Amino acid sequence: MDAVDVVVSAVLSMVLTYTVVACDRLRLTPAQRERAWNSASTASAIFAFAPLCIVAHFWVTRRSFRGVLLGLLWLVLLVALQTALMLVGNSLGFLWVLALLVAAPVAPVLIAPILVAALAAAA
Repeated sequence: MDAVDVVVSAVLSMVLTYTVVACDRLRLTPAQRERAWNSASTASAIFAFAPLCIVAHFWVTRRSFRGVLLGLLWLVLLVALQTALMLVGNSLGFLWVLALLVAAPVAPVLIAPILVAALAAAA
């Protein structure tokens, strides 16, 4: 693993984790939003512990066993997505990863065809 892989992996982990936390914050109730970390604490946790901090985010905002389970589910999904994107990036180049990340907010439906095309091209 060279330096580019390490940097891309770290940045990808932080971006994916931030995206989940930001989208989750939009759906929080006022009481849950009160308990959530402030922006500086969120940024620090994501920078230092992404994607592991996702479990703590869901625990702090939900304060329930269901919140911990939700956090663990998101952790597994984030790690799987990051692994898939790194595999595509290593086999086809990181332009494919960039295409996937650009397509994600625009139309999540586009991610599957791009990933299938990338994996088919790698085979």
